[in-house]
Amino acid sequence: MFLGFTGPNASGKGEAIKYLVEKHKFVSYSLSDILRSELKSRGIEINRDNLISIGNELREKHGPGVLAKLTVEKIKNMPQAVIDSIRNPYEIEELKKNLKDFKLIGINADIKVRYERARKRGREGERDISFEEFVSKEEKENSSSLTAQQLYKCFEMADFKIDNSGNINDLYNELDKILKDLNYKPYTRPTWDEYFMKMAYLVAERSTCIRHHIGAVIVKNNYVISTGYNGAASGVKDCIELGCLRDQMGIASGTRHEICRAIHAEQNAIIQAALHGATTENSTLYCTHSPCILCAKMIVNAKIKKVIVSKYYPDKSYEDLFKEAKVEFKIMERPDLKINILD
Repeated sequence: MFLGFTGPNASGKGEAIKYLVEKHKFVSYSLSDILRSELKSRGIEINRDNLISIGNELREKHGPGVLAKLTVEKIKNMPQAVIDSIRNPYEIEELKKNLKDFKLIGINADIKVRYERARKRGREGERDISFEEFVSKEEKENSSSLTAQQLYKCFEMADFKIDNSGNINDLYNELDKILKDLNYKPYTRPTWDEYFMKMAYLVAERSTCIRHHIGAVIVKNNYVISTGYNGAASGVKDCIELGCLRDQMGIASGTRHEICRAIHAEQNAIIQAALHGATTENSTLYCTHSPCILCAKMIVNAKIKKVIVSKYYPDKSYEDLFKEAKVEFKIMERPDLKINILD
């Protein structure tokens, strides 16, 4: 989820973003960061007037959406971020076009309230500013030029609008309400179980079975020992090439396991561990599906102590065997298979 903020000076955008970063684990980016970097490279003092001036210059030279375009390249592969300093309608269009689920939040407050806030926070050029000067500076941020700042127009384009004339808790409540309306779910690192099960589904993509794609991963002390998927023996023709023998004979899933060209995923994982000299004793097997009775017997004799799956296979005869052999069995919800990374 990507949230953008627009609004006039001292309306509370910074406090809103700070809250989203600290409580809801968003990562913060500002279009003004690009302007600050440009001013620094030119040896120009970083203040509000110079930021406005350099922003207008860059938009004039490279197009009105340039700041948003450069920011998108930094964050487009992130799961969630919040973007500050949106001051031109073309920036909004650029963000909406290139960021999935982007929503713009406009924050405003009574101008006298904002004036007092600006003086209180005491930034350079704001401590001793008169109310008239404050109003005059604000008018400069509402040009009719396509390449200049147009804060009023940006506020009109907001998907959500907040009147932040009240206290800080009112602002937080409004933000929480917006997140609830958007069904926001924060990004979290996958647990070890989710991590290895997600890996099992990746392994399953190598399957050559045309009935079920099944993947297995054997793990010990959070270290991958081996992997396996269901498919024909190495060096022989598989079911993709020859067709499914079980389908041809009308054999129901979960029965007559011996009539099949494929070696099951769990069996292949155990075989690969043995082939490469890795012990499976006291390990955990993650598999997309629960085991058939043949795989269950091998799991017991391989001294695997825990089996975690996310889907049931029709053969349930492993249950009594696992109970007797004290092999822990757990079924978990299939993890989100989307890869979420910072790139």
